[in-house]
Amino acid sequence: MNRLCGKISHLTTSGNMTLVDVDVKGAQMTAITIGIPEKVGYLQISKDIELLFNESEVSIGKLMQGQISFINQLTCTIDDLISGEIFTQVMLSFNGEHLTSLITTRSAESLNLKIGDNVTAFIKTNEVLLKEPEEPWNAD
Repeated sequence: MNRLCGKISHLTTSGNMTLVDVDVKGAQMTAITIGIPEKVGYLQISKDIELLFNESEVSIGKLMQGQISFINQLTCTIDDLISGEIFTQVMLSFNGEHLTSLITTRSAESLNLKIGDNVTAFIKTNEVLLKEPEEPWNAD
């Protein structure tokens, strides 16, 4: 499970759902959650929050141009590749944080991924879970 820490920067509520924007080391991540700030205590501007998402929910783009519907786009560097017959684990660095993507080996080969490559990690908004941190974290 990938884990990033950030601060809630903006909330957009409609009905019983809230779109939560989170600043993560200068990058914006977005999650959608069922619940509204009046009923969910951690949905507050400037509140520390953890973002959790599975390795299989991280898509990889290389030499991206144009527009894409993924709001969550993190510029990363490939630290390591562990290739199997079906899947390849792609270890990524994002502003000092470590993330993992699990993609098909065919996709990794098609993208010609190499250690040191700059890539974009894409995570769908509805695949990001929010969690209150168990203890405060330091953003420095």
